Amino acid sequence: MPLLYAPRLAGKASEVRGYLAQGYSTLGRILSVERPGIIAYLVADEDWNDAPRDNARPYPTGLPYFTRSVEPPALVLPEELSTVFRPRTAATLPLTVWHELAHAFLLGREVVRTPAWLGEFVPQAASAAVARRAGLPLREHLSQIEREPGLTVRSFRGPAGAGEQMSFQNLLLLLGAAALDEFGEGFLRRIFHALWEEDEIVDEGRAEEMLADALGPDGREWVVSRPEFQEEPL
Repeated sequence: MPLLYAPRLAGKASEVRGYLAQGYSTLGRILSVERPGIIAYLVADEDWNDAPRDNARPYPTGLPYFTRSVEPPALVLPEELSTVFRPRTAATLPLTVWHELAHAFLLGREVVRTPAWLGEFVPQAASAAVARRAGLPLREHLSQIEREPGLTVRSFRGPAGAGEQMSFQNLLLLLGAAALDEFGEGFLRRIFHALWEEDEIVDEGRAEEMLADALGPDGREWVVSRPEFQEEPL
């Protein structure tokens, strides 16, 4: 997939291009789908306000995102990730790139509104799957995540501060990695296709049902037993 960048970012672009290529090809294989026609921008800090976006107001500096406001749709990646991204390990940047790529794959087709935890669980689990295949130090990264941040993926409610947002995403990454350990990669293809086929707004009950069905036998019992998935922190 093409990557556009300012000349002074050539060194960083070489690193990011590798992550994009790896994630783009790996996600296509994991999901058994045609890869979407997308582009990526690596945006210098001084150009951030001019980056393509869905809204009139620029996104906060350092926060990557996927936008369908341009053709082809685009991943917009900052020169440097915001300091809110924690933990900072060798896996932080590639996991973030693959998370946004997974959004691009998912939103290549129409998707109905879902609870926030399901909409973000899918790309977090997908990024963990790519990391496993790539041999990244995922376990080291996961070991540095705060397990009891005072919220769960289901108790989290917006609007929230940057720290709570990061805790929410990290709990979803833990849940996604655990699901991969327990059930393998096959559930990712099933949950992507289930979301593409759903034609009504997904409420909490339906979201839980969809995830449990995608996980397969014993999926419901497993997911409701996970500390990240409780209605309130234990």
